[in-house]
Amino acid sequence: MQILKDDVKKSIRQAALSEFKKHGYMKASIRHIADAAGITPGNIYRYFKNKEDLFYELIQPVYEQLAAYTLEIKNEVDFKLCTETADHLVILRKIDATIMQLFKQSSVELTILLNLSEGSRYETVKEELITLVYQILENVFTTKKETSAPLEAKEQQSARMLAVTLIEGMSLILRDYEDGDTIKVLVDELLYLYSAGISEKIKLQGLC
Repeated sequence: MQILKDDVKKSIRQAALSEFKKHGYMKASIRHIADAAGITPGNIYRYFKNKEDLFYELIQPVYEQLAAYTLEIKNEVDFKLCTETADHLVILRKIDATIMQLFKQSSVELTILLNLSEGSRYETVKEELITLVYQILENVFTTKKETSAPLEAKEQQSARMLAVTLIEGMSLILRDYEDGDTIKVLVDELLYLYSAGISEKIKLQGLC
C-alpha cells in the first residue's frame, strides 16, 4: 500500500478551503479542488471519502470551538439570570470577542462556517447563534419589565429581528473583509450601534 503523503494532503486542504470560500459547500467541485492541488480527482479519494468528509475535516475544529464558547456564554447568561439582572452589552461583547478570537485562529474556516455551509451538517450554525442572542435579549427585556409576564408577541418579534440583524451583520463583515483590524473596527461599531438601539428600545417601551 502506498503511503499517503502529508504534503499532498496539505495541498488538498488548501485547495479545498479556497474552493469552499469561493463557491460554498453546495457548489464546490472535487474536480476544481483536484486541479488546484495538482492531482487527479481520484487521488483525493485516497485521502477523503467524499466532499462531505473533506468539508468536515476542515470545518469541524472551528465549529467545536464555536460550540464550546457558545455553551460557555449561555451558561453564564443562565447563571446571571438566577443571581442578578443580565447586562446585555457585556454578554454581547463576549460574543463579539468569541467571533474575533476564532477569526484570528481560523479566519477562512469561520467565514465558510457562517456564510457558506448551506447543504452541509453545519448549515444551522448561524441560526443557533441567532437563537442564543434572541434568548439573551428575551431575558434582558423580561428582567426589565415590572412584572414577570412573558414577552408579548410584538416584543418577541423585535428581539428576533435584533438578533438576526446582529449575527447577519457580523457574518457579512467576515464575508466582505479579510483584514483583522478592519473587521475588529467594523464589528465593534456594529455592536455599539446595536447596543445603543437596544437601550433606546428599552426606554421607549418603558422597560427601565
